[in-house]
Amino acid sequence: MAHAQKLELPFVTSPAAEKLSATLFLAHSTTDKKFAKICAAQCISSKGSLAAETGPALPVDCDEVLLGTSNDVFFYAGLFRYPNTSCGLLFSRTLEEEHQEAGVATPFDSGGLRRHVTLPDSAESIQSFLARHEMPIPGYRQYLCQVMTALFAEPKDYLEDVAPCHPCPVGLIGGDSRRWTHEVRIPERVHVQQSSHLLAVFAPKSRVAANPQIRDLFRWCEGENVDTILFNTSRSDDFVALQRECLSYIRRELY
Repeated sequence: MAHAQKLELPFVTSPAAEKLSATLFLAHSTTDKKFAKICAAQCISSKGSLAAETGPALPVDCDEVLLGTSNDVFFYAGLFRYPNTSCGLLFSRTLEEEHQEAGVATPFDSGGLRRHVTLPDSAESIQSFLARHEMPIPGYRQYLCQVMTALFAEPKDYLEDVAPCHPCPVGLIGGDSRRWTHEVRIPERVHVQQSSHLLAVFAPKSRVAANPQIRDLFRWCEGENVDTILFNTSRSDDFVALQRECLSYIRRELY
């Protein structure tokens, strides 16, 4: 497993970056249909776990199978970044501490390696590139702190879709903010209602009203002092609204 020091970023930090990188939440977003299944199961399961339990088998050419990540549950350190999603969950960084023996992080979204970004060396396989940049959790946050300080005009730009002022030493080109958003992967499944790490859940008001499984989770959250964020949206701007509400929550809690 590679370590952050091998990415050749000058060791510089700022107080603002130190605070933000140390406290950033872990974000997982999904479609309302999949979110209802998460609510019913009371856990987020990896694609591999779901396929083994209920079938069918995952296609051999899907990103997770090709990258060897089909057994992982995916999070972003920061904002919801996965497009075409409408509902989300935010977890405390304490989730990493519980899974530090098996979880890993990368300084980019692994799924983007196939078709959304360009690798610095076209001769290197995406599997090799991914493995070479894996970092331990929660130790990757030290590198994240350096990224926020050295690459961005302000540390909060990492979250607010302001592109870095300087190229990242990882060398990826193209894509969107997933190119620099750190990914955290935890094996198999992450419990929702049995977890002390869940901080907040997000969903459009219409989906909560229409789906009893989602509604039950929101009621449970209210009894457990987990923040519930409902918002108005139309199908065409679900993800924009979800990101906006997430960023407002992070600003309120961490800035």
